[in-house]
Amino acid sequence: MKKNICPLIGKCGGCQLLHLPYEKTIEFKKQYVLECFKKEGIKASINKVIPANNYFKYRNKMIIGFKSQENRTVSGFYEENSHKIIDLEECLMHSDLQNEIAKYIKQLVKEYKIKPYDEDKKIGILRYVLIREAVKTKEILITFVTASEVFPARSDIIKKLISKFKEIKTIIQNINPRKTSIVLGEKEKVLFGKGYIEDELMGLMFKITSKSFYQINPKQTEKLYQEVIDNCKINKNEVMIDAYSGIGTIGMILSSNAKEVISVENNSQAHKAAIMNAKDNKIKNVFFVHADATDFIDEFAKEGEKIDCLVMDPPRTGSTPKFLKNVLKLSPKKVIYVSCGPDTLARDLKILLEKYQIKYLSITDMFCFTKHIESVVYLERKFN
Repeated sequence: MKKNICPLIGKCGGCQLLHLPYEKTIEFKKQYVLECFKKEGIKASINKVIPANNYFKYRNKMIIGFKSQENRTVSGFYEENSHKIIDLEECLMHSDLQNEIAKYIKQLVKEYKIKPYDEDKKIGILRYVLIREAVKTKEILITFVTASEVFPARSDIIKKLISKFKEIKTIIQNINPRKTSIVLGEKEKVLFGKGYIEDELMGLMFKITSKSFYQINPKQTEKLYQEVIDNCKINKNEVMIDAYSGIGTIGMILSSNAKEVISVENNSQAHKAAIMNAKDNKIKNVFFVHADATDFIDEFAKEGEKIDCLVMDPPRTGSTPKFLKNVLKLSPKKVIYVSCGPDTLARDLKILLEKYQIKYLSITDMFCFTKHIESVVYLERKFN
């Protein structure tokens, strides 16, 4: 692969491994996972490696930052380890449609003189624009993140966007006045459409909102979830917890083989979307709990409840010691840990290995040309 395949190599913080041939990136990630395990004193080997067939234009979400730099409006991704935005014309990891929409929004922002928000001076309007694409249905959701409810020319901007791109099904304004680097604020309003888009995953339909967690690479997600299905081997007599469940994807996909699934999610928007998803898919044996996963499992363990299987898919920061110690108390026969952070995965496994043993480890390349990798670990209780 030529080093000049992308003009932003070495500047943008997105694709740290783009200078390598794709096969070399897979080898890098394999070694990284094993090194993380070794650091925690865990002996393990990787049973299966699942590379991507399509390693460009795979991302279904684009987050564009806006700033005034050198007396002009720039939009794009942040330079690695900085607050500087690199003016972006096209990203190889996003679809042609996302790139076209991003260019047009940038044009509209300049045309209507929408001022980017200045974090130092606390003036201006636009902070970010998020573009989410449902790959199977081709539906687009756009979120404008503003510093306040003020959004000049929004009616004209919306009209032009939906006229030019028929794929746009909903537009949201998210208000984020906070003095942090967190992209989305708490308050938002729907400016156009229903407030969500829908996508198909493994034969089920899922509603995706502005704040919903939904895997970034849909084609690889199906391979990842197949790994969960193959290892979980849940049956009609078994009860399962799906922790950190997001919009309910894993739990609902496994529900047809289970007696009962308890899906636990802290994000209220994702929780509501999950309930709608189950209703739309006519799934009746998944029960949705709006709670912090650690708090829920702590209470669940105190009440002496029993489960047969736990599937957990925490954020990159991993789980908490309290959650993991309560897993040991609950003592399900099997635990499936889905992780996008090998370092926190290994840290958490060290606690679980007090009572469990690793029976299977696979890695799926969800984040091509980045340093990140998704892992599935199947653990069995040592003493039955």
